[in-house]
Amino acid sequence: MTDITFSSKAYCKIILHAAKYPYAAVNGVLLAKTPVKGKEIEFVDAVPLFHIALNLTPMAEIALTQIDQVASQAGLTIAGYYTAHENLWDCSFERAQHRIADKIAENCPNACLVVIDNSKLSMQLDNLAIRVAQFSDGKYREVNIQKVSLNTDETLDICSALIESRDFEELVDFDNHLDDVSKDWMNDSLNKKIEMFNN
Repeated sequence: MTDITFSSKAYCKIILHAAKYPYAAVNGVLLAKTPVKGKEIEFVDAVPLFHIALNLTPMAEIALTQIDQVASQAGLTIAGYYTAHENLWDCSFERAQHRIADKIAENCPNACLVVIDNSKLSMQLDNLAIRVAQFSDGKYREVNIQKVSLNTDETLDICSALIESRDFEELVDFDNHLDDVSKDWMNDSLNKKIEMFNN
């Protein structure tokens, strides 16, 4: 299949979303540089969607429309979907399949489906806590973890530092934004913290 790369910003926001709501399933979308060439994808950002009602279609449509508009202005495209299950030991792709993931695959032929492996989450991350599948021949197929990488060696350390300092508490998903529209679902302040670690 392919080499799939996650920026520090994309990976950290996925993990922080799960850390903020350890008692709930969470989901979100992944943004990649446009155009996505061949089978290689570099995810540069993640947008947290929901932690209350993952299958609430009208809210998902509103969120995806807004995300697509902001992403296209930045030269990005929605090319992946991520989720964490409620059950600590469940990291199956079967239960992760969602209409949003199917819709993304319609628009991006090599889209990815990412499932957070809750059992690998800890205060000190020392390996990837995700499983990745890529859309190929009409369905999502798991990618060998050796083909998945982070864009910097420091990403796991950055993510661990953010968890330790409880920065996940400031992460805003679309559920938070819908409760209070003044909350920034693009998470600019959190993005800046992650970028500061990278410099």
